[in-house]
Amino acid sequence: MVSKDFLLLIKSVKSKKELATLDDGFVEERILKIFASNNTIKKKFDASKDFARFSRSREYEELLKRVRKELRAVYGMFQKSGEGARDELLKRLSLTDSENEKKDILTELLASHQSTRERVSHYDEIYTRICAIIKPTSVVDLGCGMNPLAHHYFVQHGFKPSIVASDLSSNDMRFLEECFAALKISGKTVALDLTKEDDIAKLPALTRGADVTFLFKLLDSLEETKRHVSYKLFDHIKSDWIVASFPTKSLGGKKTIARAGRSWFERLLGRKGLKWETFSVENELFYVIRVKR
Repeated sequence: MVSKDFLLLIKSVKSKKELATLDDGFVEERILKIFASNNTIKKKFDASKDFARFSRSREYEELLKRVRKELRAVYGMFQKSGEGARDELLKRLSLTDSENEKKDILTELLASHQSTRERVSHYDEIYTRICAIIKPTSVVDLGCGMNPLAHHYFVQHGFKPSIVASDLSSNDMRFLEECFAALKISGKTVALDLTKEDDIAKLPALTRGADVTFLFKLLDSLEETKRHVSYKLFDHIKSDWIVASFPTKSLGGKKTIARAGRSWFERLLGRKGLKWETFSVENELFYVIRVKR
């Protein structure tokens, strides 16, 4: 059972707006990981009489810095707006019958997440390219963020695929399910941490029979947390196709990331005996990969 002081520590970590929707259990695991790697921090926490005393220590500041850095790497750096703003947009989405207004609201929701905000003006081109190759009737979207809310771009190209969406936060997944209901999208969600063996083991059942699995801007953050985890993902994904993407500029847009920086990923594909083709839009490189032979 988690102690009162540990719960206060979790709450303190999540006090940053971009981390607020993360599950407590996920934050707890990251704190325990730091405790295991830094005995000085753990000893200070254990020796402190209460959370208030620990929160005045250098070890507390170091813990906050380290755990938030890791959480931002896999989740928080993509968050642009809080739950309140999104909930208000969902309310508007549920009340309107205007298709044009729905599209405007969806654009705002897509802009609430860093990766989809950068993609908003390019969705038509991206989905044109994907639909020309894959003809999707079912999509699994891993590390999805708000990307499933671009479903109407599929519809514009004559497709209405079902969606299985997955990301870290169960709060975010509940929000997406409410959006699916408001938009009458055939879809479901599941919260997964794809650095954990137990959650990776769920992928065959989740992806088998799907036309395509999306891994949009996901693999870099996973590799930062757990090196070579991408190999395990590719062993467990059973859809016919995979579309993976990578940023071509750093998060602030100040640094260009050359395609040569993805040589590790192309080696992975080569070792798996997979064939692929690529296309690019501004700030994003896509790999369209044939899995089913």
